[in-house]
Parts: sequence; C-alpha cells; structure tokens
Amino acid sequence: MGYKDETQKMRKRNMKLFSSYKSIAWDYLFYYTIDFLFLTQIKHISAADVVLLSSIGSIFGILLQIPANIIIEFLGRKNSIIFGNIINCLYMLVFMLSGNFWNLIIAKFLASLAGAIKGIAEPSLLNESIPPSRYKSSIFAKINAKGAARYYLIGAISKIIAGFLFEINGYLPIILSLAVLVIVTFMSMFYIEPIKKKKSNFNEIVGKKQLKDIEYGFKYILKSERLKALILPACLLTSLFSILMNYQTSLLKDIQVSSFWIGMISAIQTFISSYASKKQEGFHNAFRNKSIMIIALMASISAIVAGIMGIKVQTFRMLLIIIIICYMIAKFAHGMYYTIMDRYFRNFTNNKIDTKVFAVKNLFTNLTSAIMGIMASFLLSKTKTAYAMIIVGGTFTILFILMEKYMKKRVGLKPEEYSKEERKYDELKEQDAN
Repeated sequence: MGYKDETQKMRKRNMKLFSSYKSIAWDYLFYYTIDFLFLTQIKHISAADVVLLSSIGSIFGILLQIPANIIIEFLGRKNSIIFGNIINCLYMLVFMLSGNFWNLIIAKFLASLAGAIKGIAEPSLLNESIPPSRYKSSIFAKINAKGAARYYLIGAISKIIAGFLFEINGYLPIILSLAVLVIVTFMSMFYIEPIKKKKSNFNEIVGKKQLKDIEYGFKYILKSERLKALILPACLLTSLFSILMNYQTSLLKDIQVSSFWIGMISAIQTFISSYASKKQEGFHNAFRNKSIMIIALMASISAIVAGIMGIKVQTFRMLLIIIIICYMIAKFAHGMYYTIMDRYFRNFTNNKIDTKVFAVKNLFTNLTSAIMGIMASFLLSKTKTAYAMIIVGGTFTILFILMEKYMKKRVGLKPEEYSKEERKYDELKEQDAN
C-alpha cells in the first residue's frame, strides 16, 4: 500500500471513529453529579472540600502540561490517547476505593494526568486527520460537535440511571463509569497514528531540543494577540463551569432535593447541552465574534438568578422551577462553549504547533480554574451555596464585560486582517503558496 493510500485510510478511519469515540470518551459517564453525592454522602467529604479537590486537580493540570507534551512527543498521538485512557481507569478505581481526603488527592493526580494527555492528543489527532482545505475548520467543528452531541445524549441517559442506582447502592454508578472507561480504552486502539515520525529514544525526547521546541511554541503563542485573546475567555469560562458543576448540585442538596431528582435535573441539563452542541454552527454564523460574550453572560447571569431564587425557595417551593430553568440556560452555554472554543483554537494551526496550542490553553485554564476554585471553596465554607452563587455569578459578569473589551480588536477578524506572524502555521496559507 502506497503512502497516499495509507494516508487516505488513516483519514477515513480516524474521522469516522472520532465522533463515536468522543460520544463515550469525552468525559466520565455515570459520574458527574453523582460524584458530588458519592463524596459527601458515602465518603463524608464536605462540600467545600469537594470544590477544593477540583482546584487541586487544576493545580496538577498546570504541573502536568509539559510532561504530557513530552509523553505525546514520545508515544505519538494514538498511543498517548490509549495511555491516557488506561490512567483514567486507574483513577476511577482509586476514586472508588479511597478512604480519605489524601487518597482522593492521588486520584485527582491520575485524573489530571489523563486529562492533560487526552486534552492535547485527542483534538490534535483529529486536526491532523482532516485534509487541508478551506473547509477544514468547519469539518473539525462538525465532527467534534457530532461527538459532543452524542456524548451529551448518552450522558443524560447515564445520569438518570446513575441517580436511580445511587439510591440502591452508591458504588454502582462508579462501577458502571469504570466499565465504560475500559470500553473507551479498547476503542482508542483502533485509531491510526496520523503523524509518522522517525524512531527516537526517551532521552532525545526529554533532551534540550524538545524542551526548546516546547519553549518556542509557548513563546509564539504568548506573542499572538489572537491566541491570548482566546485564552482569556477559555480561562474564565472553564473556571465558571467548573465551579457551577459543584455549586449547582450543592444548592439542590441544600434545598433537600433527592438524589434521584438531582440525577433527573442533571440529565435534562445534559440533553440541553446535546442540543446546543448540534447548533454550534448556526450559533457561530448568527453571532460571529459576539458568540463567546453571549455564552459567557448566559452562564454568569443564570448563576446570579439561581442563587437569588435559592434564598427564597424553601418558602416558595415553586421557585425551584426558575432555578432549574437557570441551570438549563447555563448548560446550553456549556454545550455551545466547548465545541465553539475548540474550533477557534485549531484555526491557523498545523502539526508543528497544534499540540502546543492545546497545551498552553490547558495550562492557563487549569491555572485559572485552580485559583478561582480555591476562592470558590473558601466562599462555600463561609456562606450558603445560594449566596456563594450570587457572588460568583456577579464577579464573573464583571470579568466578562472587561474581557469583551480586550477581545474586540483581536478575535473574529477576517484571515487577511491578521498579521503574517499570526498565520505563520496556517495550513491553508501553506497550501496556497504551493
């Protein structure tokens, strides 16, 4: 089989597999929402410490970005994805068997390492599997969104089942989550490595040349006004969504909603995210460079309103409906954000820079999530969840308004309006030159 045939086979296999793979591999199934209940009710960890654990995970995410890059350089994209999935399986085992807070910190380390590797290798593998063309960005977004929509749909069903099973035995949803991770690991073995490299030993990979390559990539990205203007909303929105993931469950727990109904509400949220990810192309076309700001305000303002309703819901139970509507709006923003943001970050990249772009994005989002998460944990230890949500929502609304001013002249321009340096790794420009 010739090189061209091998390349076509690789592209066909990877593009076809990616959406199916992402539908169960993007994140943990049978896990979210239940993880908060599992830690607070089964492991007897406080709500503030659960939020703190998320921040510790983000700190690990910062520290592990360069090691993750080195692992990917050494193993390649395919084998790194397999390795990341194996680590995820180990994480779920440690999480399930943890006996104290320190065990959970070890679990978070494993989850962060897996997340760092997969967060770089997966979008990069898809990016390198799509042939260069004027429509590459759109194709990337569609494949990514298709997988995300399926994940949200399956995730919604899994949350309903998890909520029901948690009432029977708190360990059952975690066992199911582990089973899915094992399946995901086997699925990842069917990818074909898109970038063929010369054999190199580990000493060469971690040597000065590779570290200089990583340093160069970081410097390039930090010089790019466009990428810096994308990293800012990525940091803020990822932090807010991470905080709300625990705050929303904590608020429902505070107002004495049962675990079954918490699972049902979370499932409806996931259906909303599925719908949002399917509509990302239309949303992007309708709002263009205002897309990120609209998503941001939907999330922050809904948090404020949910918090206000949470103060009075014990007296006026019907206000629970408004809280649920706010949760749905935030989850629509969540589903729209992740598919659109991946699309924006992969623009103007090729295999020389794409892993470094995703790595820098992950580095800064983890750093911000850690700082914001520690503050959110402290806030939750000092006040009720409803008040904490109002404070967090209000703070992020102000930050988003300032963010929009910074982004205005740096993102959403036509390709020819960007400098040559900004488009240095643009595959389409390279293709036109040839």
